[in-house]
Amino acid sequence: MNTLRKPLLLHVAAAQIHAGGGTPDILQRLERQVAAAAAVGVQVILFAEGVLHGYDPEMTPDFLHAVAEPVNGPTCRQVSALARRYGLTILAGFLEREAGRFYNSCLVARPDGTRTVQRKHVLTPAEQQAGLEPGPAERTVFDFHGVRAIIAICADGGIRNLGRQIREKGVMYRFCPTGGGGRIEEFLHEEDLQTPAGRRRYLLNQPRVFLREPILARRQCPFTGFTSANALGPIGPRTCHQGHCIITDNNRVLRAQIPGTIVLEHQQDQMIHALLRF
Repeated sequence: MNTLRKPLLLHVAAAQIHAGGGTPDILQRLERQVAAAAAVGVQVILFAEGVLHGYDPEMTPDFLHAVAEPVNGPTCRQVSALARRYGLTILAGFLEREAGRFYNSCLVARPDGTRTVQRKHVLTPAEQQAGLEPGPAERTVFDFHGVRAIIAICADGGIRNLGRQIREKGVMYRFCPTGGGGRIEEFLHEEDLQTPAGRRRYLLNQPRVFLREPILARRQCPFTGFTSANALGPIGPRTCHQGHCIITDNNRVLRAQIPGTIVLEHQQDQMIHALLRF
C-alpha cells in the first residue's frame, strides 16, 4: 500500500505596480496583474505593503487621515470584487481605519467575497508618529487550498518568537508584503547608464534589490519559504520605491524574481508566479 502523502500544490504570484498615480490608477494597474495571474492559474497573488493607498515611509497624520479606510471601505470592496471576478485570493496592503484606530494592514480578499486583514505589528518610528497602532504579534494562520500560511508585513519578519509561532501552528509558508523605500535623488535616468559614474551607482545599488544566489542561505530564508512584493514608484515628497519581487519554495530555492531598479525608465508593472509543492 502506498502510504506517501499526496503533495499539496499552491500556485502563487507576486506583483509590483507603480504607486504614483493615485488610487483609481492603482486599482486599474492591480486588475491588469490579477487578470494576468488568473490566466495562468494562480490561486494567491501578493501585492506590496500599502499598495492600495501608496506607502510613504515618512507618512504624516494628515496623509493617514486622508486615505485610511475600513475593510469594508470602497477601495477594499473593489479589490474584493476583483477576487470574485477572477477567482483567486488577492493580498494587498492598505492603510486601515477601524473604530477610530489606524493600522498598516494587508487585505485578504477571497474569491467567495469574504474579506479579512492581517495588521502589521512591528512599526517604524515614522508610522507611530503618524498615528498607526501595532496589530497583534500573534499571526493569523490562513488556509490557502490546504496550505497553512501567515502574512508578515515587512519588519514583522522580526517579530519575537516568530519561528516558534510557525512551528507550533504548523505554518507551511509566508507571504511578505514590503515597502522598500528609497530616495528620489538616488534614482538614475537610462542615459546615465552610458556614463561610468552612472554605471557604478547602478552596480553598487543592485545587491539591495536583486538576489544572485539560486539557493538562499538560512539567514535569508528562515523558518519557511516566502513570497514577497515590494512597492514601486514615487509616493510622498522624497520617496521612490525600487520594486523587487521574490518567490522561494521551502527548499530555499529561488523560483522567480523581479529585480528592483533605480532607473526611472525601467520601472514597470510586472508579475511573477510559481507552482509550489508542500
